Amino acid sequence: MRYIGRKNALLDFIEKPLIKNEITGGKFCDIFSGTTVVAQHFKKKGFKVISNDYMYFSYVFQKAYIENNSVPNFKKLSSVVDNPDLEIVLNYLNNLKGKKGFMFKNFCVKGSKNSEFERNYFSAENAMKIDIIRETIQSWKNDKLISEMEFYVLLTALIEAIPFVSNISGTYGAFLKIDDTRMFKTITLKIPELIKSKKSNFANFSDSNELIKKIKCDVLYIDPPYNSRQYPSNYHMLETVAVWDKQLLDTKTGLRPWSDQKSLYCSKVKCTDVFEDLIDNADCKYILFSYNTEGIIPYDEIMRILKKKGKVEVFKQDYLRFKSNSKKSNVEKLVQELLFFVIVD
Repeated sequence: MRYIGRKNALLDFIEKPLIKNEITGGKFCDIFSGTTVVAQHFKKKGFKVISNDYMYFSYVFQKAYIENNSVPNFKKLSSVVDNPDLEIVLNYLNNLKGKKGFMFKNFCVKGSKNSEFERNYFSAENAMKIDIIRETIQSWKNDKLISEMEFYVLLTALIEAIPFVSNISGTYGAFLKIDDTRMFKTITLKIPELIKSKKSNFANFSDSNELIKKIKCDVLYIDPPYNSRQYPSNYHMLETVAVWDKQLLDTKTGLRPWSDQKSLYCSKVKCTDVFEDLIDNADCKYILFSYNTEGIIPYDEIMRILKKKGKVEVFKQDYLRFKSNSKKSNVEKLVQELLFFVIVD
């Protein structure tokens, strides 16, 4: 999934300080989980994982990938789907006939053309498919034909499929003026790569600075927003499908109400204070803090705050990212990923 600050290519780099210090197990807390890539990695490594995020679609992922430890069997769906298992149920959903529902009426040109704001996030066919699949999953849950965990697994499959048919450059802050070819592909739900485990892992949908006061862990991994780009406005589409309350602000981009999800980590005025509050309240043995050279918390302030907690070692890695310039063309830019490792006193 295309996601701001994604860590797919940095997992070995993030794990490096733990390997160096022979930390091979214990309780790992990923307190800004996002797409759960880091939490998944350490669950696979045998850690007991606590995950968290203030975006509900992330919580959906957390339930499916982190808290869930097995592949669901969908036994209660036998009245609807013959011999149901995860693959058969996903195939059933993929073959449903589309419906002109909320997504169609608001997020494709054909459905929104008579509205004040014409939006072009999806083809009409994919918008209708998202509508029928999301409504079907919800009705199964309401009718108790699927368990809570089965609901989250199916919803994860749907949310993960959406970016592959979205007419966007990377986020949902705006749709493209010229149609991207991906929007004409048929949305297809694929089997999520679920992680089996015998450990109790826990998903959370909470403010990180509040949750930190209630938990204790061995390794605390911190990967907050590092610039002023708010995730709720950039990923409102995924949040809308996850929550499915069909609330919409009347804007060109089709934002949902999100003022209660604004992150102070995106505020140049407040980010340092809120970070210090998080660290001060952390009850852990080790801290891993991911940031980069474009982050809005000053480096000197990060070091000052972390040194209060213990011994700090900084790891650095260069990588290229793409950034759109004013002429709308993509240019490569070298940035440096910073990983602060703290052995807590």
